[in-house]
Amino acid sequence: MKICLTGGTGFLGSRIGLFFKENGFEVVNISRQDFKGSPKTIADKIEGANMLINLAGAPILKKWTSSYKKTIRDSRVETTKLLVEAIGLAKNKPSIVLSSSAVGIYDDVYEHDEFSDRLGDDFLASVCKDWESALAPLTSMNVKLAVMRIGVVLDAKQGALAKMLPSFKMGLGAVVGDGLQSFPCIHINDFLSAIWYILKNPESNGVYNLVAPDMVSNQYFSKKLGEKLNRPVLFKASKFMMKMVFGDGASVLLKGQKVKPQRLLDLNFPFQFPTVDAMLDDLVRK
Repeated sequence: MKICLTGGTGFLGSRIGLFFKENGFEVVNISRQDFKGSPKTIADKIEGANMLINLAGAPILKKWTSSYKKTIRDSRVETTKLLVEAIGLAKNKPSIVLSSSAVGIYDDVYEHDEFSDRLGDDFLASVCKDWESALAPLTSMNVKLAVMRIGVVLDAKQGALAKMLPSFKMGLGAVVGDGLQSFPCIHINDFLSAIWYILKNPESNGVYNLVAPDMVSNQYFSKKLGEKLNRPVLFKASKFMMKMVFGDGASVLLKGQKVKPQRLLDLNFPFQFPTVDAMLDDLVRK
């Protein structure tokens, strides 16, 4: 079977590509260079693919200047519009498109399952709304569409946890802000398994929250990580400090959404690591 992948060189994309190659798929990467060409160039790559996973998007955790905000939006919204146009040109279209979004689409006040309409009103939420809206034309192309609203994916070698580990191992780990913000996360293995679970389910469509069932705060996560490493967590990274480093992008760290994966639970998806405790036992104590 053939699967097409955008964003294949990033943390998640590289892990997804490897996962599907190991499971016997032909993986075709649609690169940033392809998006600089015509939609026909992308359509030729998509031709005959059974599935397509869209992960394109510039990194979020950087300082948000005005120009970088445009990069964040364009790399998601405009890229997805071009991808949808290319799918429309393909004669043999993929049967399903699985496209990424983020839990940042929700507000940080209420608890959310996939049917929540209490969406955020900040920059990241607006990008997610436009990103998901860009996929709408697929519904008239006889292509099934599933959207992943992704939390923090935990892996000891790449991503957020890998960046946290060196300082925490030295006893310099810190709670971010007041630490009360939610920290929706998922183990990399459960993330990959959930993607395959969604793709192979003939009834898959609509939104899926890709987070573990365990809803915890940043403070809880930080303290638990310190505990697993036998190191104290004595410091706080203040809101002021975060804003100095990341500008408006600090909101990604200072805010957090209370999210549950209700649709995966309804499908009886077998979370291997349903709690933060189990995730860190596997990732930190290996």
